[in-house]
Amino acid sequence: MLKTDAVVNATISAPLRLYWAFRTSLTCETKITPVLHQRLTELHIIKRRYALNRLFAMHTIGIHKVMKQLISLFYWMGIWYRGDVPTVRETRIRTFYFCYFLLTNASVIIGAITSENIDESIFLVSEAILSVILSVKLWILIWKQKEILELLDRICVFSIRYDEDVAFFNKKLGKLMKFVVAFLLGAFVICMATIIVTPCFTRQFLVDIAFPLDYKNNDVAFWIQYVFLVTEMGLVSISVAVTPIIWYLMYNCSLRYEVLGKEVERMGRSIDNGKKKKSKKEKHQVFFQDLRVAIDTQLHLKELIDELASFASNLFLIKFGTSGMSICGSVYSLAYYVSDVSVETLYHIYTIFYYVFELFMITYFGNEIMLCNSRLSYSLFESDWIEQPQLTQKCIIIFREYLKQPQVLVIGKLYPLTLESFTRILNSAYSLFNILKNTKQ
Repeated sequence: MLKTDAVVNATISAPLRLYWAFRTSLTCETKITPVLHQRLTELHIIKRRYALNRLFAMHTIGIHKVMKQLISLFYWMGIWYRGDVPTVRETRIRTFYFCYFLLTNASVIIGAITSENIDESIFLVSEAILSVILSVKLWILIWKQKEILELLDRICVFSIRYDEDVAFFNKKLGKLMKFVVAFLLGAFVICMATIIVTPCFTRQFLVDIAFPLDYKNNDVAFWIQYVFLVTEMGLVSISVAVTPIIWYLMYNCSLRYEVLGKEVERMGRSIDNGKKKKSKKEKHQVFFQDLRVAIDTQLHLKELIDELASFASNLFLIKFGTSGMSICGSVYSLAYYVSDVSVETLYHIYTIFYYVFELFMITYFGNEIMLCNSRLSYSLFESDWIEQPQLTQKCIIIFREYLKQPQVLVIGKLYPLTLESFTRILNSAYSLFNILKNTKQ
């Protein structure tokens, strides 16, 4: 069970006791670290939401079953460890996985340098870039286990107040999960077809990488290289799984902003089934309590998104810096390196699709986070703010002025995660392709 599961259970049973027990355990001499500050913020929101829980039936959202299955696969393969600290055996297994995968980088890079065919060298360069990115993903997956689980725990486990918002959230997230399953199955099928099935019939591999044995003239060497490539493709499939995890985290952040906007529009409303008629003063108190919770939730979400951006910044920076060359190399190889329609053609088409769509998804989700945060100001004015006391109206105005600051995720202080960056990279890839085409002519 993840850490937040315990927090959620405590929230349902005795959140005030949990909050005050944590606060009273602190002394005047306690050093408030960033982690301790984050936990205090989360528990403070829990305390306020417990007061609202007497008016609303809260629904707990957990980690999606597809993500749980991926996590179980990581544990089963030994990529992740189950205890607080990995054992010596677990550390050796994880180190072996990473070092073994680095052999792919070495073989592809050396093959690109030693190849005498220009078109094949361009293809190998694009494959070398892809293998470097996948190595970074595998490194993150192996050595950043705690950070990934912590982000999944804090971003994807939360509570929603209204039934219609729960249905909205599950419908939106369900569509993404269906695409994630199709994405992973597509990667597996392409790997199976190009690396596992086709070489058994053609006795040829997709590309001639640097390998110490001559597989063309020796059957034993052929099967040794075949086993090497098949096992490497297994690790490629695992490293690709990092991409859906990041999509899942980013989409959860944007959906939580949308749900928050819907809750802001309904501030001051309570579900009492007409059993008790509230006075005007009590309605104002409920509205102000909802407003405080909305402000706390927005600030907390902003911190979580900043943590997510910081966690994935290196991967995004490498991806943005190499996407133009990768897309250009794949399109060039499809146009000039593949001579007939075959399994290789399908591989190149899928590679182009992978490059473009992965880049599009992270920029799209970053753009959605920015837009959903900015739409909160409109949700404020769609609430029943005009009937509130002057002090509450001033708080709403201040909160709206704060929301005017756009929450744009900037990677490496160079690339904002917006759709504009996506189109800019595609334009650079097109320019590089024209240069290569003119050089060939």
